[in-house]
Amino acid sequence: MQAHSDHILWDSFRQGNKNALAELFERYYDMLHQYGIKVCRDTEMVNDSLQDLFIEIWQQRKPAPLLSIQAYLIRALRYKLIRSLKGQQPLPSDPTELPFEISHESFLIQTEQDRATVSALAEQLGLLSPKQREIIFLRFYQHLSYREICEIMNIEYQVARNQLSIAIKRLRSLVKLPQY
Repeated sequence: MQAHSDHILWDSFRQGNKNALAELFERYYDMLHQYGIKVCRDTEMVNDSLQDLFIEIWQQRKPAPLLSIQAYLIRALRYKLIRSLKGQQPLPSDPTELPFEISHESFLIQTEQDRATVSALAEQLGLLSPKQREIIFLRFYQHLSYREICEIMNIEYQVARNQLSIAIKRLRSLVKLPQY
C-alpha cells in the first residue's frame, strides 16, 4: 500500500526528516514530470517548477497533514505551471481548460488488432476537450479518485463524473471500447 507508506513519509517529513521528503521526491518525480509535460511541453519549465515545488514544501517546515500526497503534489505542480504559463501564452478563460495532451504513444500495445483500436481511440481523444483529456489521464493513468481529481482541477465532483462519462460515451460511439 503505497498511499499508507506515503503518509508515513509525509508525517516523518513534518517532524523534520528531510530524507523523507527526498524519498517522496524520488517516488513521485517521474509521474509528476509526465503530468507536467502533458500540461506544458516546455521540459525546462516543468523541471524548474518541480524543483521549486519541493523547495517550497521544504521551506514550509510544518505542512498540514494530507489525505492524498499524490493529489496534493499534482495540484501544486498544476498551479505552478499555470502561474508560469500566464506570462508566456494566453490561457483559456476557464483555468480548468489547460492545453492537456495525451500522446498517441501512450496507447501503443503489442497486438495488431489492439493497435488498430488504439490508433482510432487516440485520434478520437484529440476531439475531446482538454478538460476531458485531463480527467481521463488522471482517472485511468494515475488511478486517482474523483475526489482527488476535483481537488487537482478545482472542479465539482459531479462535473468530473459528468465530463468523464460524456468523454467515454463519445469515445465508445466512435470506437468499440470495452464496457467499464
